Amino acid sequence: MTYPGSRYLPSVGLEIPCSCHAADTPLRVEGFGLVTLDFKGGIKVRVEGNISAGLGGVRLKVIGHEVSADSPVFGKVTISQADIDVTPLSLLEIVGNSPVFRQTMFLDFTVTVERPPAGDGPLVLSNTKTAALVSPRLTNFPPQGDVYQLQEPVDLAPVGSPDQVVAQLQQFPVTVSHNP
Repeated sequence: MTYPGSRYLPSVGLEIPCSCHAADTPLRVEGFGLVTLDFKGGIKVRVEGNISAGLGGVRLKVIGHEVSADSPVFGKVTISQADIDVTPLSLLEIVGNSPVFRQTMFLDFTVTVERPPAGDGPLVLSNTKTAALVSPRLTNFPPQGDVYQLQEPVDLAPVGSPDQVVAQLQQFPVTVSHNP
């Protein structure tokens, strides 16, 4: 069965680079409090295959992700993709019988803080569980200025110490646009 929206789906194997801008992103840091950052950078996904029969959509693999922000307190703060082999595939699903999509991007990442509050050189944190960014009603794919929202705050802990949460990414309102 062919779904009406399926003609709008990207082809398997296609790699899609996009720019990202997450303005006014609240990051809570233990020993300091709340700081608001403006992250800029990019993300690249590859279409891996169709979603199982009965559903309209494709699975996407994030194959590159990095955004950074300059902070007068912390210096450069960078969010970079972690191990791509353990992160679940993201989803681009057709909503109903229309060319409207819902995209869920799953991300595992590290956060590098150039000048942490403790002052001991760069601090590298990782998310304690996979983050989900959702854009519920895309009318175009690849996205063009569409906003994705973090589904829940993401706890951050030093790499190798997942029980020692020292920061939290509270929101991540990121605008994503395709870079042809």
